[in-house]
Amino acid sequence: MTLLPSTRRAWLVTGLLFVFIVINFADKALLGLASKPLSAAFGLDAAGYGLVASSFFLLFSVSGIAVGFLANRFPTRWLLLALVIVWSISLAPMTWTTSIAVLVASRVTLGAAEGPAYGLANHSMFKWFPENKRQLPSSVLLMGSSVGTLLAAPGLTWVIQNVGWRTAFGVTSLLGVLWCIVWMTLVREEGPYGASAEPSPSDEPVLTTAVQHVAYRRIFCSGTFIGSVLLGFAAYFGVAIAVAWVPQFLQDGHGLSATAAGNVVAAFWAVSGALILGTGLLSQRLTLRGVSTTWSRGMLSVAMVLAGGILTLLGALVSSPTLSVVLLLAGIAAPGGVVAIIVTLCEEISPVQQRGAVLGTTVALSTLAGVIAPTLMGRLVESASEELAGYTTGFAVLAIICVVAAVAGAALIRPTRDAVLLRRPRETATAPDHYTQRPT
Repeated sequence: MTLLPSTRRAWLVTGLLFVFIVINFADKALLGLASKPLSAAFGLDAAGYGLVASSFFLLFSVSGIAVGFLANRFPTRWLLLALVIVWSISLAPMTWTTSIAVLVASRVTLGAAEGPAYGLANHSMFKWFPENKRQLPSSVLLMGSSVGTLLAAPGLTWVIQNVGWRTAFGVTSLLGVLWCIVWMTLVREEGPYGASAEPSPSDEPVLTTAVQHVAYRRIFCSGTFIGSVLLGFAAYFGVAIAVAWVPQFLQDGHGLSATAAGNVVAAFWAVSGALILGTGLLSQRLTLRGVSTTWSRGMLSVAMVLAGGILTLLGALVSSPTLSVVLLLAGIAAPGGVVAIIVTLCEEISPVQQRGAVLGTTVALSTLAGVIAPTLMGRLVESASEELAGYTTGFAVLAIICVVAAVAGAALIRPTRDAVLLRRPRETATAPDHYTQRPT
C-alpha cells in the first residue's frame, strides 16, 4: 500500500517547479523586451525579427513530444535538470555574438530545451497529488509564466537600459544554473503517484475495467484530446504574440517609452497571473464539489477562450487607443488560464504509465501556435501601410482562432466519457460505464 505524500513535501516540489516555470518564461520574455536594441545590433527589420522569434519554436514541439515519451521511462527530476542545463548554456552565446546564425541557433536550442518544460513539470508535479486535486497546483505552475514575465518586464528592462541587453541574457542564464543547484539538493525522489504507484484508496477513482496500455492513436483521436489541444493552440497563439510583440506594439503602435511599455507589460502579466490562479481555484473547487469535469474543466476552459476571442475582437475594432489596448490585453490574458486546465483534461483520459507522453504531446501540439504567431504578426506589420494597422489585423486573426477553438472545444470535450471508453477494450467500448469509487 502506498503511503500518502507529505503535503508539505508535495508543495515544496510544486514551489520549485513554479520557480522553474518563472525562469522559463523570463527567458522567453527577454527577446521581446530586448527586441529594439537586439534588432538594431543584428540589422533586423520587422519581418526578420518575426522569423528570429519564431525560430524559438522550430524544435519546441518536436522536443516536447520526444521528451514526453522519455518521461514514461526515466525519472522526471533528472530530465528537468537536463533541460535547465541545456537552456542555460544556450543563452550564453548571446552575451557576445554578432552573428545572425548564432542568434538563430541559440533560439532554436533554447526552444528545444524549453519545449518539454511545462508538460514535464506537470508530469513531475502530478506524481505528488491525487487526480482530483491537481487543477490548483497545475495552475500554480502555469502562474509561473505570468510571474516570470511580470518580474522580467521591469527587472530585465532596467538591466537592458542601464547595463545592456547582452548582460540581461547572462542574468537569465545564471538563474538557470542556480535553480539546478537547489533542485539537486532538495529533490531526491519521485512522488508516490507515479506509474508504479498504487492510487490512494481515499482519493483516486478507478475504473472497474481498466487496462494497462491504450493505443496512442486512440488517445490522440479522442474528442477530449483534440478539443483540449485546440483550446491550448488558441491560448498559446496569444501568449506567443504577447511575449514577442506586445512590448514593440506598445512602443511603435502607441508611442510608449520602453519604461512605460515595460510597466504595461508587467500589469498585463499580473492580471494574467490572477486569472490563471483564479481559474485553477474555481475549477478545483467545482470538481471537489462533484461537478462533472466536462464542466469544471472543459466548459470552463471553453468559456475563457471564447471570452478572450470576443474581447480581442472588440479591441481590434474600437477607435479609442486606450480602450483598444485594455481590451486587447484582456483578450490575450483570458485564455491563458486554460493551459493548466487542458493538461488535467488530457491526463484524466490517459493511463498513468503513458501520462508523460500524452502531456508532452498535448503541450507540443498546442505550442505549434508559437511557430506561426510571431512570423505572421511580423509579416502583417511589415506589409501594412502603417504599423498599427498591421498589428490590428494580427489581433483580429487571434480573435477568430479563439472563437473557432471555443466552439470546437464545446462540441468535443467529454473527459469522463472518453476516459471510460479509452480504458475499455475496443470491442466492448460501446457506452460509458460508471466509475466505482473505492470506499474511504
